[in-house]
Formats: sequence, structure tokens, C-alpha cells
Amino acid sequence: MSRVGFQKSVRMFHKFSEETMRRRGADEGGRESVAALAAIESVLKAERLFEPALLEPLAAFTNLLQSSQLPPEFGDFSLADALLAIEDAHAELRQNAEQIWEFAPEVSPEAVANLADFLTPSSAPLAGAPEHTRKLQRCVLDAARTVEPGRALVVGALSCPDLPLAELATRFDRLTLSDLDLPALEALVRRAIPEGQRGRIELERYDLTGSYVAFAQGVKNIVEQAAGPAEAESKLVELVQSYDVGAGSAGLSRAEEKPNLAISVMVLSELGRGYARCIASALAARGWDPAAPSRAPLAESLAFLRCLVAQHHVHALLRRAKAAVLISAVSEVPWQGGPGNQGGPAAEPTDVLAVERLVERLPQSAEIKAEQSWEWRQAPAAGGASAGLLTLVEALLI
Repeated sequence: MSRVGFQKSVRMFHKFSEETMRRRGADEGGRESVAALAAIESVLKAERLFEPALLEPLAAFTNLLQSSQLPPEFGDFSLADALLAIEDAHAELRQNAEQIWEFAPEVSPEAVANLADFLTPSSAPLAGAPEHTRKLQRCVLDAARTVEPGRALVVGALSCPDLPLAELATRFDRLTLSDLDLPALEALVRRAIPEGQRGRIELERYDLTGSYVAFAQGVKNIVEQAAGPAEAESKLVELVQSYDVGAGSAGLSRAEEKPNLAISVMVLSELGRGYARCIASALAARGWDPAAPSRAPLAESLAFLRCLVAQHHVHALLRRAKAAVLISAVSEVPWQGGPGNQGGPAAEPTDVLAVERLVERLPQSAEIKAEQSWEWRQAPAAGGASAGLLTLVEALLI
């Protein structure tokens, strides 16, 4: 996918929308949509940087392209294609500027002590989840059977307690499990993998975003030095929006060789959630409002940063593994009512990846070998709120 192709698609739809507005008139929402298209077109011309508030209209436009409701000449670009085109334009605009960030995935034991907000909390299989577990494990094992039994890599291994690790250790000559918390990985191995198979296991401390250490330090410096909460929030927005790492820098492992299979399960939608927690913790330590990351302008900037690092992870799976299985939550809605299929949604669904389908986070060049989707009903925690959670999960072999 070329930036030029997507730029042409935006230009055509912008012109079409303006002509429609002139003929029929437009409400405030219509005028805002046309203004957003003009801004996105300007970004693609390398005239300005992408503003986080444009993420929602960008996702809506690519969703329309993917829906086949427009003539074929508009193309069928995905959000992944759009983000790659925007990063290419940003690189052109910043070509004479000094690089601010770098992809730094290796984390020292000392640095982990400052990353509590980014660690995956200890988890256990949830009530009402056996069907989800069965389907998830079948997808992973089916993918494992399609590749040579050399090396498999499980990224973010602590994100899913239901991975069939014992079966994977039997299937592959070497199985690498990576995450930030090595002691938790060691406990996972003792719990899930028979002792006779543990010789095939390799553990790796790895930050899939390549940004957590620098982000935590940047937030700490800004909040400690700020004269007040308004100054802190302004500087924090600048920090988040300064992110300038490209998708091509993202990796999966310290190892140079490509794994026969990379396994990313329930990781994608969680990448970067710790950014907001990190900011909230730093603000609270100074007695300032920890809810600031949940409102504008910080909320929009953080949403765009999370969208980028998730896209970089997809790009790394495609480029740095011979094959990959990607399983992720795509949307979720609170579920009110009785057990099983009883009850109903208590709110509108939320797209946790900014798209309605996981395939929209893949560029056009990606080859999908298999795909599946299912609903995951999570019962409310004992003694907790009365609402459970209904999650749409999708799985792709790429």
C-alpha cells in the first residue's frame, strides 16, 4: 500500500463530501466530517502532524472503505494502511528534526521496579469462560500444526491464563515466553508446563511497545518539575504527541532469527493501557487529579498513542515471524442480567481497537490463512458489580 494511493482516496472522498454538502446542505456533524477530511488530507501532504482528535473520523472513513459501500475507485484501505501512510507523511515532515523516541524493548531488572503501572496483573480463568478457553486453545494449536516444529514465541505471555503452553512445549523444539515480569513468567512455567518439558522453555523480558521505560521517566520528570496541574497536563500532552517511532522499528524478541510461529493472544487491546495508569499515579503522588488521563486533551492523545503501538505490534508480527496467530478482543459491552444467554447489554459496545473487525488492523499486503470469531461472556466477579462483560474475540492466522 502506498501513501499516494490512500491520499488519493481521501482527496476523492473529501471532494465528493464537499460537493454533497453544497448541493444538500449539512448539519454541524457533516461540516465537522468535511473539516476532518481536509485536515487528514493536509497530514498526508506532509503539511502538518496528525492530531489525535482525527483518529475517530479516520477510523470511520476507513471503515466505510472496507464496507464496499463506495465505488471501487475509492479503494479498500484499512485503518492499518491509513496509519502507515500517516507515519510516512510524518517521517517526511520530520526529516530534518532530531529523533526524540526510540524503540527500546530490553528492560533491566532495575527499570522494572519503576514499571508497576505497565505490568500485567496476575490473572486466572474467569467464571463463565470455558467455551472461550476451548476456542482460544484450539486456534493456537491449529496454527501450531501448520508450521515446522522449530521455535515458537509467545509474546505478552502473562496476558492470557488459558494458553496451551504444555501442548506448545511438546510441539516445538524451543518455546520462548516473553513479558516484563520474569518472576511471574517463572511461576507460570512451574504452574503450566510439566518439569520434563521445561528444558525447551526460554524466558525473555521484553517490552513490546519499546517505550515504557522512557515514558515512565518522562512522566516522572514532567510531573515533579511542574508548578501546577495545568502545566503538568500541558507538558504531558506534548510528551505523548512527541512519539516519533515508525512501525518498521518494532520487534518481537531479542533473537535475530524469525520464529516459526509467533503467538499474540489477548495482547493487542492491552498494549499501552499502562500509559494512563502511569500518568494517574504520578499526578496522584503530587495530590493532583488522577482522572486527568481520562479527559481531553490527554485522553485523545493517549488513545492515538495506544493505536500506534498496537499497529506497530501487528507490523512486527507480519515482518518478524514466519507465521503468526493473532487473537484479540475487538469490542466489548457490559452485560446485565442472568447467567448463560439470559439478560442483555447494559450499554453500547466499545470498539477496543478503534475498528469493528480485527482484519482492519492488517495492511492490504497481509495474507490471512485462517480466521475465526466468537463471543466471550465473563460473569461478574463475586461480590462485585452486577454487570458482566460480553467481548467479541477474533483470531487470525497470518
